[in-house]
Amino acid sequence: MLIREKVLPFMLSIFIFAACFVGTEPAYAADNQVINIVLDPGHGGTDYGATSVGGLEFQEKNITFKLAQYIQLELRKYSGVSVNMTRYADYHMTNAERADYAQRVGADVVVSLHFNSSSDRSVHGAAVCASGLWEYTKPDLGYKILSELAGLGIDTSAGVYTQASTTGNMWWDGERLADFSGVMRECAYRDIPAISVEHCYLSCYDELIYYNNDIALRKLAAADVRGIAEEYGLQLQKSEGNVDRTYDNAYINGYEDGTFRPSGTITRAEAATMLAKLSDSFDPDQQYSTTLSDVPAWAWYYKYIAFLNSVGFITGDVYGTYRPDDNMSRAEFAILACRYLGLQPGGESGFSDCKGHMADGYIAALRNNGYVGGDENGEFHPNDDMIRSSVVMMMNRILGRFPVCSTQKENPFTDIAPGFWAYDNILEAAVSHEVRSVSYTHLTLPTICSV
Repeated sequence: MLIREKVLPFMLSIFIFAACFVGTEPAYAADNQVINIVLDPGHGGTDYGATSVGGLEFQEKNITFKLAQYIQLELRKYSGVSVNMTRYADYHMTNAERADYAQRVGADVVVSLHFNSSSDRSVHGAAVCASGLWEYTKPDLGYKILSELAGLGIDTSAGVYTQASTTGNMWWDGERLADFSGVMRECAYRDIPAISVEHCYLSCYDELIYYNNDIALRKLAAADVRGIAEEYGLQLQKSEGNVDRTYDNAYINGYEDGTFRPSGTITRAEAATMLAKLSDSFDPDQQYSTTLSDVPAWAWYYKYIAFLNSVGFITGDVYGTYRPDDNMSRAEFAILACRYLGLQPGGESGFSDCKGHMADGYIAALRNNGYVGGDENGEFHPNDDMIRSSVVMMMNRILGRFPVCSTQKENPFTDIAPGFWAYDNILEAAVSHEVRSVSYTHLTLPTICSV
């Protein structure tokens, strides 16, 4: 689920120097520039990264992807910042490819997101790894992020550190060992600051509370963002009464006749268009290309499908086609949703009509993470067409958009009314609105909405 803008400085370094920066005005706040941040969800594809304790099947690549999405959502609450991600689905990228991407989008800084692991399950805590080259290191940022993580109860005594190459690789000066971390090394080669944040240990039972559900991950994301905001002087978007606000744009439209058609189907082209528009990396002015034989360049949906195809989010079938005009089934949408979330398919969903279905592993991943449920008979109906009301229900959950205030949104549709089972979710998805929020134990929850 999401390459247009550049990236924000997100780097760290050595604690002994942190005091030197106390009281200085953030440079970006002073000259009113936009901060461009590239978030790098660690691992992906066949590279699972660390795994969790007790056979709970938490994989680092999935958790870092979800965390990156939540950081992205939190940063949108601030002015003067733009965000990109190195990967937008579950696929493998080399360290050089990640750095190349950051360079292409003009990153001010790369923040690589990780979780740790150890054979000793008592080992715990967060740390930041920074570049060994001073010009690519921002020690004050690292410790500000760690300070916010400490506020959640995470041990941050490991601080900010550097790791030199264990293979003898040298920097270009031939005098210093290169960074151990490939992402930071490759970014330094391209003159881009980068840091790596190890949030906690997946191997430690006591730290399950920091990553084992969406609420926990949103807290981690909010902590990271507070550290970034402090370092760069980012300001929450404000309105009267000093109430913090964000703006949620509509991501699905109604029809010209004033209807929403909640029971209507959604085509594969419409699904691709929706997901492309939700991507911060999608640039409507950029020329994307695709080799999918049934996606003509003149079609209204071409650039959206071409974009998703170019980043590996969608692929063609064995015939090299996408079938854009076909209705999307519930199983097909589940597969797309998993790719959007970076979830690894696996296991059985438990739905009686999904046993043996090719998409059962994807449906299981969504169900295990709270994104889908079955009907009263315990069925999912994987081969049925996906209907528009079900689309918004699932996407609202994925995007972390809470339809708690629909009564304050004007209903523009003639075919839905209060009392309809998906009414609140439809308005959340189809009506652009301002969101006022309050902070609650490190987690920002929406409380009041207005059109």
